[in-house]
Amino acid sequence: MAVPKNTIPSLSECQCGICMEILMEPVTLPCNHTLCNACFQSTVEKANLCCPFCRRRVSSWTRYHTRRNSLINKELWEIIQRHYPKECKLRASGQGSEEIVDDYRPVRLLSKPGELRREYEEEISKVEAERRANEEEENKASEEYIQKLLAEEEEEEKRQAEKRRREMEEQLKSDEELARKLSINIVSFGREF
Repeated sequence: MAVPKNTIPSLSECQCGICMEILMEPVTLPCNHTLCNACFQSTVEKANLCCPFCRRRVSSWTRYHTRRNSLINKELWEIIQRHYPKECKLRASGQGSEEIVDDYRPVRLLSKPGELRREYEEEISKVEAERRANEEEENKASEEYIQKLLAEEEEEEKRQAEKRRREMEEQLKSDEELARKLSINIVSFGREF
């Protein structure tokens, strides 16, 4: 953020776009995006060496200014400390920006601490419940289908067993008939001799 001389930036202009708090030890990237040193350290330097706003690579710039200990925009930091000492003190003490007022309007946080995590966990719980319900429904449908297949298979086995029994009875009758004819032939053949 380039601040013209002899101008007082509004409090909203002095807020970090990452944490939405007043800029503490601001770092102004070559693309003119400004963020807190703590946000810079966690999102840019340790994560991906790109501007979190426009994705411009800042790796060589970061290495250069880290070696020279010139990451912090000292001019902007002095202006912020001079014009917003109360807000800087509140931020340094760890209090939220809900107490900061700009033109008698409170600065609203996007979410309260833990709120996003709670919403995320609630959403995960809902998705898990839906997944379990779908899984139970699919398991029930699968079980019903398996039972139907087993019943059809059992019915088919009964039909096959009945068919084999009839075939065996017919074979037995045929064998008995053949045996009776043979015995008649043997008896009549024995009389002839």
